[in-house]
Amino acid sequence: MSTPRIIIPLTEPSHSYGGAVMLASGHRPFFLMAALAAAGLLPLWLAAWLGLLPLDAAWHGHEMVFGFAGAAIGGFLMAAVPKWTNRPPITGHRLMLLIGLYLAGRIGMVAGHGLQWADVAFLPTLAGFVLADVHISRNRRNYQVAGMLFALTGLNIAWHLGQTQALWAGVYLIAGMIALIGGRIVPAFTQGGLRMAGQRVDVSTPAWLDVVAVPVVLAVVVAEVVAPLSWASGLTALVAGVLLLVRMAGWQTLRTGRVPLVWILHAGYVWVPIGFLLKAAADLGNWVAPTAALHALTTGAIGVMIMAVASRAALGHSGRPLVPSRWTVLAYGLVLAAAVLRVFVPHYHGVLAAGVLWSLGWTVFAVVYWPILTRPRIDGLPG
Repeated sequence: MSTPRIIIPLTEPSHSYGGAVMLASGHRPFFLMAALAAAGLLPLWLAAWLGLLPLDAAWHGHEMVFGFAGAAIGGFLMAAVPKWTNRPPITGHRLMLLIGLYLAGRIGMVAGHGLQWADVAFLPTLAGFVLADVHISRNRRNYQVAGMLFALTGLNIAWHLGQTQALWAGVYLIAGMIALIGGRIVPAFTQGGLRMAGQRVDVSTPAWLDVVAVPVVLAVVVAEVVAPLSWASGLTALVAGVLLLVRMAGWQTLRTGRVPLVWILHAGYVWVPIGFLLKAAADLGNWVAPTAALHALTTGAIGVMIMAVASRAALGHSGRPLVPSRWTVLAYGLVLAAAVLRVFVPHYHGVLAAGVLWSLGWTVFAVVYWPILTRPRIDGLPG
């Protein structure tokens, strides 16, 4: 068994920034934009689903993956990469560039008429910034993060070129990012959180599972591109699901119930193996609808994990205690309930209820974290 590796050190990189608070760290605008996208995009899609707006399922899927999740990935990496590399964070004009590219993509996706191609600029620009910091700091273990961003860019371009399956592959690739980064932070934060709660337990992962977790998920991505909805994609999904579930065996999940910032990480991560096991059931035997697996990974894994990470990072990077409010815990419950309904009650009323609960959850999150993300740190530090 190996001791979990904590990727976020105890000290902040030394830097100063005297401009607008919202441009002091990328997690501020991008976590807010992710929350607002999550809260706002679902009502638009439900209206379109009911025939009230001229938006299609392709737009909905793309914007939830590359719009909502794309913003959240940006927010997390702009908070985490400076700690991984001890490099200055992206601030000021560079951050304004990323915000502009992201918003241009969202506008272009609605406007159409060729303007939707503006959407492809944000991810590779972000990837370039991440790659530069990783390379300069010789932080070799995180080259794969930049590589995943470039791969996600390629899948986004393929989607714009009409390869609809690229969207599914993009979902699996983001699941791979969760497997990579979540596999580091969930055990580490669980260890720390349980010890602060007075529980002296060991949280660990077999080293070989850390090694194979990401490659096995990337194999699902490749299978989905080469042979979608086949025995090959189903078999690779089955292997991925089983291995990722076994990986959690030493994470002390059942002991986390009294620590919301910890149990929500587990609740988000567990949707990754659930999603892959559902995909295996769909591809190998047609026992469930393929959309069940898709929404387990999107509404469940991506949605819940983003809220878990964003709420923790926003508190930590504002100098506040790592204790979520009751409203935040309510938001956790609403989004989790939305995931369960969307995956396991895929009928008219279940879909409507899931959409309403999801939007309510993210609205609560946006209201609670707006002042935290838009005001200076309470400890006086930059960022």
